[in-house]
Amino acid sequence: MYIEVAAHRGNVALCPENTMPAFRSAYDIGADMIELDLHMTKDGEIVLIHDGDLARTADVAGKIRDLTLEEIRRADVGIKKGEEFKGTRVPTLREFCEYVAAKDNTMQFNFEFKDYFRDGEEWAKESADKAIAMIDSYGLWERSFVNSFDGRLLSYIEEKYDSRFRLHGFYPYSILGDVLPKKLYCACLWKYKNPDGTPAFEGVINPKKDFDALMEQGVHVWVGASVRTIEDMARAAEMGAELITSNEPAFMIAELEKAGLRVKE
Repeated sequence: MYIEVAAHRGNVALCPENTMPAFRSAYDIGADMIELDLHMTKDGEIVLIHDGDLARTADVAGKIRDLTLEEIRRADVGIKKGEEFKGTRVPTLREFCEYVAAKDNTMQFNFEFKDYFRDGEEWAKESADKAIAMIDSYGLWERSFVNSFDGRLLSYIEEKYDSRFRLHGFYPYSILGDVLPKKLYCACLWKYKNPDGTPAFEGVINPKKDFDALMEQGVHVWVGASVRTIEDMARAAEMGAELITSNEPAFMIAELEKAGLRVKE
């Protein structure tokens, strides 16, 4: 069995999230995949940042969609992680693509599209189309995934691009909204609540029925960054997880190897 490990926003255990140091570190530790987040700036550039605002990760605040690339590049997104990262800037998608295109051809990429239809349908479409065109120009789609919490956006991409891309969603599907794509390649299991607001299950690993439901549909089962302990890792593997997205990818890789869960045929 070989369970893949995706470095969530790069190797955030050591580096500021969604930055070039975090992405370079993901290569250094031997991750199978890099998960990263995409937003569009006021002047139509695609940048890599999780939040729609700079406030949490940078030394200044400001909404990404209200700022130009030049304004965003003035922000320091490294200093909050440590003095050694002072001066780290929000990378552009082009900067990322240029870097990975020059590396080996084994790393995979999970591009999470963060501009949603609820924030403006045309804005979301333009952001997705620009990102897709950029990634396409570097020939990266054969080892990449389109990821979003917005089912309408995934459906738009599926229809416009004739089901060309491997779509990544979340389960239960209600997380994606009322509109779903016809076919998902993979889905990340998500913790959910009962109708009365109480947790539907204890711990972080979904019940077996959720794993089974996806596998019966031919959807690859992934689990997210809430899987942090050796016990949860082992349980997820036993249930059928094929990939773990981790905030501590080096630790996860090492523990999977110790457990014999990183053995390639």
